[in-house]
Amino acid sequence: MKRHFRMLMGIVLTVIITVTSIVPVSAANITTTATGYTSASDVKYQYHEGKYISNWGARGEVATFLSPNAEKFYTGSYTYDVLSDKQGGTSQSSAPSSALYKALQSMMKAEHSHQTSYGETRYQYRYTDCVSNNTSNISSFYSGKVLSGTWDSGSTWNREHTWPNSKGLGGNDENDIMMLRPTWVQENSSRGNTAYGEGGSYYDPGESVRGDCARIVLYVYVRWGNTSKMWGTGGVMENMDVLLKWMEEDPVDTWEMGRNDAVESITGTRNVFVDYPEYAWLLFGEEIPEDMTTPSGIAKSGDDGNNDSGNGGNTGNDNPSNPACKHTNTRLGHEKAATCTKEGYTGDLECEDCGAVVKAGTKIPATGHKNTEVKGAIEATCSKEGYTGDTYCKECGTKLQSGTTIAAGAHNTELQGVKEPTCTEDGYSGDLVCKDCGTKVQEGQIVTAPGHHTFGDWVVVKEATATTYGSKERSCSVCEHKETETIPATGEVPGSETESEEPNSTETENKPGENGTQDTQTGKPGDNSDGDKDSVDPGVIAVAVAIPCVCAVGGISAVVIKRKISK
Repeated sequence: MKRHFRMLMGIVLTVIITVTSIVPVSAANITTTATGYTSASDVKYQYHEGKYISNWGARGEVATFLSPNAEKFYTGSYTYDVLSDKQGGTSQSSAPSSALYKALQSMMKAEHSHQTSYGETRYQYRYTDCVSNNTSNISSFYSGKVLSGTWDSGSTWNREHTWPNSKGLGGNDENDIMMLRPTWVQENSSRGNTAYGEGGSYYDPGESVRGDCARIVLYVYVRWGNTSKMWGTGGVMENMDVLLKWMEEDPVDTWEMGRNDAVESITGTRNVFVDYPEYAWLLFGEEIPEDMTTPSGIAKSGDDGNNDSGNGGNTGNDNPSNPACKHTNTRLGHEKAATCTKEGYTGDLECEDCGAVVKAGTKIPATGHKNTEVKGAIEATCSKEGYTGDTYCKECGTKLQSGTTIAAGAHNTELQGVKEPTCTEDGYSGDLVCKDCGTKVQEGQIVTAPGHHTFGDWVVVKEATATTYGSKERSCSVCEHKETETIPATGEVPGSETESEEPNSTETENKPGENGTQDTQTGKPGDNSDGDKDSVDPGVIAVAVAIPCVCAVGGISAVVIKRKISK
């Protein structure tokens, strides 16, 4: 018995824990100090970084007017009277195939000029989710808890996918800042990926944000076309009835309207179901509640969308319907500058006293993409392809034309490391190297030296004399190497008879007839000049004086000088 009791208690605790895990960590009624704004003219935008608008609204303060930027957004083919004339669905299942669904989707998609990244949103929340332009703090989506606007790596707050990733997201839709909201960490873990709804298997975020949640998921449903995961426990919303109920019970507040302005300044598009909740009922073929408060006021006015207004209720004609008012105080309203792709509007001349349109404005044609620039151009190199770059509009950032690939070019080469050979040293033909990228296209070769000189003729540099040496030189015609040699002294003394002899040689006398010479007088062998036979003239003494000299081959010879001396 006790065992069964313990089992029963375990089951009860499990149920309690399960139910508790689905209960939101949120405040029952989230409110902040009201702005007190009652019309678009009260709103004064604060810009940051030159282009981003901060959220000017207050939580819990019902929005009873369209903001200035909302009025400018819905002009031309985007006006309520034009779009509401489109046929919606007749049920929850037929809405996606209706003309109204496609028209709303086309509008929000066409104006979505910048798609946020997941990392980028961390630094944009200080603008989108602050309260009353206080960018130092942000308001946690589900609870309204005031958090620091500075990202702290998820310690205090993180990013809540109001449409969970596991429910059909998988591209730019999962990073859309319109859907991705900052939440206190306890809130995010409390919900998980449970679908919104009122039953036991659903997540109820609390009455202060039920309408917010409904309008966000409806935006993703239409803008991104995520229709297969919209309904039931496997989707993000219990059913169409709960969605419309939440939207009616929790009307748009100025914080939602301010956030729509802030998001538009980042992405270019708006959540149409915040500005005109009436479209939700038209989309599913339901009757718009007559006592529902909406920013445009159309629901309470009973307007079926088939009026002459271009901006939610203005008559748009030149004959004001209130003859009692003199319309002396006028202002220009709903003016909108033309952009590259969107028409502008000169604005309506409105009476500040009665609100009538004294004179309707006219459309301004779109300017077209006149101011363009090329981005992402890459110059081709020898080894890498280049890119001509994409052409963008400098005004709106639209990519007008994709660039083309530039083929890699040929190498711009030059010879490096060239060395001419000499007669005795090898040379080098040089490497073929690309001057642009430094790639060695072709390696050079060794140029072998011939190994000998190619000399020209000897040239006398210094003439030799009888007693001094001379010199001569010759040059190689290839490497200009010079070779020098000594010229020996001539050994000739002016006025004397000389003759060269081999080194260490001495002159000796010859006996008559021994040397085979003839007498200069008689011509007989052995005869001397005096005619004596076989004898030496006693009056002649041979004196030999040896003068050494250096010959061309380095030898030493003796020069014998004969001189006659009388006894």
